[in-house]
Amino acid sequence: MENTPDHGRTVRNGSLAMIALGVLLFVLSLVYLIPHDMGVTSALRSRGIHASAVVTECAAVANPQDNPAGNADCRVRFTTSEGASVETGLAYVTDTVKERDTVTVVYDPRHTETAALASSIGFWNSLGRNVLDVVALVASVVMTLVGLAVHVVYRRFTRARRRSEVA
Repeated sequence: MENTPDHGRTVRNGSLAMIALGVLLFVLSLVYLIPHDMGVTSALRSRGIHASAVVTECAAVANPQDNPAGNADCRVRFTTSEGASVETGLAYVTDTVKERDTVTVVYDPRHTETAALASSIGFWNSLGRNVLDVVALVASVVMTLVGLAVHVVYRRFTRARRRSEVA
């Protein structure tokens, strides 16, 4: 009986944490991930201009042991068709380039700070990102529902237990 309150607190806190993380992931998916990925890809496919660029900097997205693919956030410098020099970060992480590489980027002439490797906006890469966005959305809903179910079941169980102790 001494462990019951600690166990109960753990179950309650765990279910509330799952609900909170599920809601956070849901909001993140709807507000940032899906609109960002779809918006960037759509803009670059519809009005993007190809340019030669030099990779100026790459920073690993995680420690090497947590990032076996070697994904990095990279910055590139290119000249627009109007002759302006632009340095910006790539819209998507990559594992295919390193500093001082010369690459082909596609940039949005309306918003020159939006640029991606030409290979990053291909069909399969876009499909992969969209699938991951949908998986994140589904995972958020599942996490929220499981957290709610555990919370409701635990509350009913503890109420029924209290009633049987009182009777």
